[in-house]
Amino acid sequence: LASLRFSKRAAIIALLAALLCAERILPNVVYRPDSQATKNAGIVVISFNAWRHQMHPDEAARALVLSGADIILLQEAHALLNTKADTLKSEYPYQSSCPNLCDLAIISKLPISNFRYRVTDGRGSYIGPRIVLAELKVRRGEEPITFGTIHLYRRSRKSGHGLTVAQQLQAMFAVLPKANLILGGDFNMTPWSFTLEKIDKTMLPVRRVSNSTPTYPAKVAGVSTVPLFPIDHLFADT
Repeated sequence: LASLRFSKRAAIIALLAALLCAERILPNVVYRPDSQATKNAGIVVISFNAWRHQMHPDEAARALVLSGADIILLQEAHALLNTKADTLKSEYPYQSSCPNLCDLAIISKLPISNFRYRVTDGRGSYIGPRIVLAELKVRRGEEPITFGTIHLYRRSRKSGHGLTVAQQLQAMFAVLPKANLILGGDFNMTPWSFTLEKIDKTMLPVRRVSNSTPTYPAKVAGVSTVPLFPIDHLFADT
């Protein structure tokens, strides 16, 4: 009898936990936002983590070329660009050239310019996470669209680190204008995480426009698998 009562209690607790998880997860799964900024300009933008230990650069480069994207925001890009820069350049002639072989890059079919690598404050000190930025002039007389690629790392996360990440982004975007901004990257956070919720608020009025398409993990123990978690995101000034 005691065992039966314990089983019922455990089942109730498990059900409540499942409901609480569903309350955070389901709204993000069914949410299908859109970016009016790129839609009006007729631009296709994708974010792609090329993986620093990329063992199939030919396939990765081919997938990017066939993606139909006009602008690609890359993370962990050094290994791919080190071997396939010329292949990609035939389709994406405009490419950032980040100093010190950093792993962030932007490649484009369209004439992007004004590349920036990191954001500095009035004293010249770096603020916020590493970022690569570029501008695209869509129409004469209009403000350019700013594109950014970013990578937030899991290994640096500690207790309370999520708030630190949000604060870093807040400090960065206190200097970097959000108007006409499109930011994409590997955030290493699911849409239902409390950390990304803080970042969503920090980024306003720029909104997360990517849906909850799972992107991680691509492999488990070296074997290709079906991704389960959406950790790569796009934000846009809508």
